[in-house]
Amino acid sequence: MYKIKQQPEDFIVKEIPLAIATTKPESGPYLYFKLKKRNWNTLDAIKGIAFQLHCKLNKIGFAGSKDRQAVTEQLISIIGRSKEQVLKIKTPGISLEYSHSGKEPFTLGSHAGNKFEIIIRNLDEDNINNNKLEEINKTHYCENYFDEQRFSTNNVNIGRFIVKKKFKQAVELIDQQKVKDYLKLKQNDAIGAMRLLPVRLLRMYVNSYQSYLWNETVKRYLEQFKVVKKIDYSLGELIFISKEDQNKMIDLQIPLIGFDSEKLELKIEPKYELIKTIIKQIMKEEELYYRDFIIKQIPPISLEGELRPVFIEVKAFEISEIENDELNEDKKKVKVSFSLGKGSYATMVIRRVVSEGL
Repeated sequence: MYKIKQQPEDFIVKEIPLAIATTKPESGPYLYFKLKKRNWNTLDAIKGIAFQLHCKLNKIGFAGSKDRQAVTEQLISIIGRSKEQVLKIKTPGISLEYSHSGKEPFTLGSHAGNKFEIIIRNLDEDNINNNKLEEINKTHYCENYFDEQRFSTNNVNIGRFIVKKKFKQAVELIDQQKVKDYLKLKQNDAIGAMRLLPVRLLRMYVNSYQSYLWNETVKRYLEQFKVVKKIDYSLGELIFISKEDQNKMIDLQIPLIGFDSEKLELKIEPKYELIKTIIKQIMKEEELYYRDFIIKQIPPISLEGELRPVFIEVKAFEISEIENDELNEDKKKVKVSFSLGKGSYATMVIRRVVSEGL
């Protein structure tokens, strides 16, 4: 079985900012810093920075959430603190470098994508199909599934309970001490306990459930085509199809289910009518309605849904020559590099590459 992320340096991510983020205006209230981190996920790094600056989390903005077990670079915005205060922060595995100031904060999704350099390890030389290396180098598209990083242990179930307004069951799964302390005092106020948590975190739970539903829709739709690989993951199965079938529907988009999904369904072309049937079947199984994604108790985490491309373009894909793997005896490694648009998972590209011949 191949391995990635055996050490943080095996997985390097550099966020691609929008052009406006790299334009240097004369002045602005937001200070932009390049955050470099190792063995930190983005949200925990931001929490640590906020703690040292004695400021609220919402004073620090970032565009994309990056993995813990990686070496990553991204821009963040900070308001209400001086450059000197920020640069005094000392945390192992985190460094901050001042870039410039601007008039807008970074918000989730306000970036163009990410560049990746990933080492795939523990490859068995006998199983490497060298004849396919050149073909793999022509990788242009990949199934755009959400990968494990999106889901964690209980995120989908927490999101499911929130959407179904089963708040008591949701908080029982949330491992946050302040939530537990609050419920000791007010055991029947699950909504009050949830309101103690950052909106970002609560939205993440609902997003996780939404993402699981999308993965399942895509998987069931792609089953009708030529399958080149089936892979189990924590929530079911992922299906990869032939490049020939990919090319027949490269522009296909499937809705992320939300309260406005009926309008999104109108944008599905008649030739993809089966997608609507699959969505309705999944919703029946989940005992779910579109309007369930309106969460009046905590309005900022209501989700209207959106269209998401089924296939993502993999840009500037390159794969190195096979080398000896110094971390795994008698095994081989290769390095791959490529860029993806925002919201897509490099680990899914690796799954696709391995299925094609490594």
